[in-house]
Amino acid sequence: MIDLHSHILFGIDDGPKVIEESIQMCRIGYQDGIRTIVATPHIQPGIYQNNRSTILTKLQQLNNALMKFGVQSSEFVVKNSPFTHVQNVFNDPNVPNDLNDSNRLKILPGADVHFSSDVLQRYEEGEIVTVNDQGRYLMVEFAFQGIPYQAEEVLFKLLTKGITPIISHPERNMEIAQRPKRYYEMIRMGCLGQVTAMSLTGDFGSGVRRIAEKLLSKRLIHMIASDAHSADGRPPILSAAVKAAEKIVGKEEAQKMVTEYPQAVIDGRRPNVPEPIKL
Repeated sequence: MIDLHSHILFGIDDGPKVIEESIQMCRIGYQDGIRTIVATPHIQPGIYQNNRSTILTKLQQLNNALMKFGVQSSEFVVKNSPFTHVQNVFNDPNVPNDLNDSNRLKILPGADVHFSSDVLQRYEEGEIVTVNDQGRYLMVEFAFQGIPYQAEEVLFKLLTKGITPIISHPERNMEIAQRPKRYYEMIRMGCLGQVTAMSLTGDFGSGVRRIAEKLLSKRLIHMIASDAHSADGRPPILSAAVKAAEKIVGKEEAQKMVTEYPQAVIDGRRPNVPEPIKL
């Protein structure tokens, strides 16, 4: 499986604070069947001052540690737990960076970008990381309280530049809950939608679960991702949500949401997703 949205990088936002927890999260995801994780730390001016440089640097540090300690068969093995030992491989030029082995866990670059009117300008200035750093797909996060006026104009500008917005966790947005037709028009425009796994399993409450199920049934969701922030409260687990989605869209479609569709996004291709059903 592929986890397209995960706050797995340590010491960079409200995810794990130390590399040990990042590694623990990798182990949890690997044991759940995840083989690719897109690291998507928050980019939110004034709160999370991340940019392309800081994210790619932190990603390399985590990948170096993963390559050093490795994933062996079904068990992620941390051979030297103390943080000082892990730190030694951060910038070690002898650590290989080939992640093409299918038995290894791949961690790819990305970002969870807080929506703003100047998001396109910030991308063009090199501040923002797209999915797999390919300039084709951008994870966009609206504030939970609502959606800014004329947001659609900004999304359309991104689309005209060849950048497809992926709207993260729409089911947890209050305005989408009250006015889902606005989100429906965004999908019709060409945007994609990503639901949080724990929304489908009810961990964010029954209300959020009902909205997630409605959006899913109307084919307004295309990817299931963990939006993981920790090893305990919000871990990188997808399997339970996939089973929940199977009851709504069927097994084949639910599986595509964690395999075929996110793989197309990572490759920079348009996934062959179903047409949305009118609300």
